Amino acid sequence: MDANRFGCFVAERRKELHMTQKDLAAKIHVTDKAVSKWERGLGLPDINSIEDLADALDVSITELMRSEMNVNEETEQVVSDVIEVARNDIDERQRLIIYTFAATSVILAIIQMLLSIRWNADKLQMTMDVPITSYIPGLLLIIYGIVCKIKGKKAEGVIPIGISLLIIPMVIFGAAYLICALVTG
Repeated sequence: MDANRFGCFVAERRKELHMTQKDLAAKIHVTDKAVSKWERGLGLPDINSIEDLADALDVSITELMRSEMNVNEETEQVVSDVIEVARNDIDERQRLIIYTFAATSVILAIIQMLLSIRWNADKLQMTMDVPITSYIPGLLLIIYGIVCKIKGKKAEGVIPIGISLLIIPMVIFGAAYLICALVTG
C-alpha cells in the first residue's frame, strides 16, 4: 500500500462525508493526530483499525486498501480473509502473552511468599507475608480487560485470569497458614 495514495484517499473520502479529522478519529477510536498522519502519507493504520476505518468512510476494506472506489467482490473477499487471518494471529499472540504473564506472576508470587517465611524457634511459630506485589499482576490484567471492553477490542478471558491472580495468593497464603498452624500446634 502506498502511504501517500492511501492518505489522499482517506482525506478525500472524509471530506466527501463532511467529517473533520477529529470526527473520523472518534468513530474509529484513534487520535486526530493519527488520522492527520495517515492523510499526510506519513504512516498507515494498524490492521485492527482497517475495518473500522472502512466502515467510517463508507467504503469496502478492499477499496480502502487499494485507495480506489468500485473494486470487485472477489478481491474484497480475499482482502477480508487476509485481515481475518491477521487478526486471529494477533489475538493468538495476545493470548500467549497474557497466559505467560499470568503463569510467571503466579510463580513469582509463590516464590515471594516462600521467601517471606520467618520461623521463631523459641515459640515454634512461623509467620509469612503476602507481598502487595503479588496482587499487582491481577489488577493490571483486570484494568487491561476493562480498557479493552471500553474500546470494543477482544480480550477473551483476561478479566477472569486477573481475578484468579488476585485469588491465588490468598489461597496459597491460607493454605500455608493452615499448614503452619498444624505443624507448630
